[in-house]
Amino acid sequence: MMERDVHLHAQGLLGSLQFRPGDFGEYGIISGQLQRAQRCLQLLENPVKNFTFLGYTFWTGTYKGKKVTVGNGGFFAPDSAFVTEILCVGGIQTLIRLGSCGGLKKEMNVGDFIVVDKVLRGDGATRYYVDDKFVPTVDGDLTKKLVDVFSKAGTVHQGGCWTTDALFKETKEIVNPYIEKGAISVDMVTSPFVTLANIYKRKVCAVLAVSDNLITGAMGFADFRFFDAEEKMTKLAFELIS
Repeated sequence: MMERDVHLHAQGLLGSLQFRPGDFGEYGIISGQLQRAQRCLQLLENPVKNFTFLGYTFWTGTYKGKKVTVGNGGFFAPDSAFVTEILCVGGIQTLIRLGSCGGLKKEMNVGDFIVVDKVLRGDGATRYYVDDKFVPTVDGDLTKKLVDVFSKAGTVHQGGCWTTDALFKETKEIVNPYIEKGAISVDMVTSPFVTLANIYKRKVCAVLAVSDNLITGAMGFADFRFFDAEEKMTKLAFELIS
């Protein structure tokens, strides 16, 4: 039988990676896709690689005099949960997510932006951290800034994001009840990202580029409008810092 309280914790993992307090910046701009993180990296001055672990890589540099960390923070709920916990324990105070999602409104087009103001938990990872009644909360001021900044560059929809664990189980029987609860988008990351930030009392927000639409059936994973939105979001996110 296991007698220790926990097998592995974030502090211990960071120590094994030779991470030192202060290595991360105050701000973290986090995405799922590595190439999206690398675009952010190009905007940093004097970036230093913090570590690479299980394919997740983080760099820290400066942007207009402020210390900023960028990196790829997970594709799915489980990896997003433990990576976000590492970032919080490492000292990042403000977490900004650059993600992608499926649209849940007919009028949403590939390449539109979703600014998340409500999180609906459909994942399993967060149940290890909080009970089913817990409601993740994004920062109101940061969310308002996202709307202001991204409205200058494209179409913005503000509303709820439902996080699921089952990509091939986005059936109408499962999806429609979440739409009725206020979801206008679906992804596989935002719930653990925001939940862990809340647990560690960090400021957090999320903006997502629409890659497909569950209502119309549109698929835009290889659409130039989606790639253009990704390019724009990596630059626009820094306006929250400046």
